Amino acid sequence: MMKVRLFSRAAAAMAVCLLGGSIGSGTADAAPSFGACPDGSVVAGHGVQCAVVDVPMNYADPDGPKIQVTVSRIAATGERRGAIFANPGGPGADGLDFWGLRTEVLPAELNAHYDRIAVQPRGLRWATPLNCTAEGGAQVPLGGGDRTAIKKACDETHPGYLDTITTENTARDLDAVRAALGLDRISYLGTSYGTYLGAVYASLFPGRVERMVLDSNVNPDWVWTEEFAQQQIAGKQRLDDLFAWIADHSAEYHLGDTALQVYQNWVRMAVDQGGGWYANLTPPPASLADLPGSLPEPLAEIARDGYTGSLEQTGKLQNLLRTLISRGATTQGPLLGATSVASYTRTYWPVFARAMADALANPANVQRLRAIEGVTSTDSTGQFVFAAITCNENAIPGRLEVIGSAIATIASGGDAMDARADLVRSGMACGTWKPVTTPVLITGAGLGTRPLILQSRHDALTKYEGGPAMSRALNGSLISVEGGDHGNFSRGNQVIDDAVMTYLRTGQVTITEAAEAPLPAR
Repeated sequence: MMKVRLFSRAAAAMAVCLLGGSIGSGTADAAPSFGACPDGSVVAGHGVQCAVVDVPMNYADPDGPKIQVTVSRIAATGERRGAIFANPGGPGADGLDFWGLRTEVLPAELNAHYDRIAVQPRGLRWATPLNCTAEGGAQVPLGGGDRTAIKKACDETHPGYLDTITTENTARDLDAVRAALGLDRISYLGTSYGTYLGAVYASLFPGRVERMVLDSNVNPDWVWTEEFAQQQIAGKQRLDDLFAWIADHSAEYHLGDTALQVYQNWVRMAVDQGGGWYANLTPPPASLADLPGSLPEPLAEIARDGYTGSLEQTGKLQNLLRTLISRGATTQGPLLGATSVASYTRTYWPVFARAMADALANPANVQRLRAIEGVTSTDSTGQFVFAAITCNENAIPGRLEVIGSAIATIASGGDAMDARADLVRSGMACGTWKPVTTPVLITGAGLGTRPLILQSRHDALTKYEGGPAMSRALNGSLISVEGGDHGNFSRGNQVIDDAVMTYLRTGQVTITEAAEAPLPAR
């Protein structure tokens, strides 16, 4: 479910000021000079170096104002075969340490023969940040419902910048970096939103692509409202898998001998932590009077008074929907936040089960749950970029009529994730924020080598249908992976890692199916 400087030691402090301030107007005529990375952007000891590249803020006006993106690079340790760019997803995820954090788990062949490059997407910290400051100096809430106020606040700092935060422009930034580095062709690895970014790049610049690996794919037909609605449905299946696994290990975790028993313990804990309707409701019959007291205020208001469409009501509903779409649940207790993380990859299942057992035995013992929950925390600029991209280019019209069906689902004791899906489909996450661009048509025409598409069957963030759909659009080679890990490459799945390296060497894909990654030894 989709960031970047000229860093000698002496120039590092000056560069930090430049990136945090106004848009620059320099050019990228000279090759960028790599040196130290911005403070806090990468973990030391992995050989990551960074540089800054100036790119046009608006590619329709290439000689106009410039913005900056930071580029990270880890040089090949052996005979170089090429450069592979990467994006971790989001939209709104930091990218500079993508390769550094994976150094120990990447195949040795990749580390030896490829320069590994990541570009910090526009709008994020360590690039020219999207800074929308209202009167009084406070950051305007991008989920506030009033597009006019949002646009005004953003334009106060960087006139016109908000409307340029799109996947197409981010892809054009990648190509500008490619050119600045003097590379004729690049390979690319994208995960989650990074698959859509890569697909847009391939559609715009097919002649610049050597190899392309897209792992855990956005469905190009669902951008964006339906993508996030389907995410709720996919998450329901993966939670069933998680609870069944915990039940299979009941002797160790004592959370229940069946998936239902584990689920019942999970519900009780979620409710005790304030999760309320997120944790599902009691069976029917039910009426409006049976709505849970913990029902979020925007939904309770609509249940009482109906949907009025007022700016205040719209803003409240938008804020709730942004929480749902981003899978954020920090205000609803650490269990729900940790559960979302655990649904991404089986690697977290043992530690999540242990954390849940600790909290069941002692409700005050939530340290492990909070540690898991914090794995996906992001800088605030990531939230702003997420909002900008998904609203600037959303191609799926909202359906206000489904707000009623969502509340009916809740009132009748239905599954909270079905209600979440309908709330997302309402389109209220963007409200009056209308798209400023039409998404790029995804096509594999002109690609010299078919992309490699990896997709887990029970992926909780990018539903399985996204893999086949992306493969069809790009004429790719699809490998379907059992289980539901979000991100399959360099996750301990030797079959997948071997397939990716074979593809990078030869362009050939020799398998169509793979088992899920084994769990690490405990």
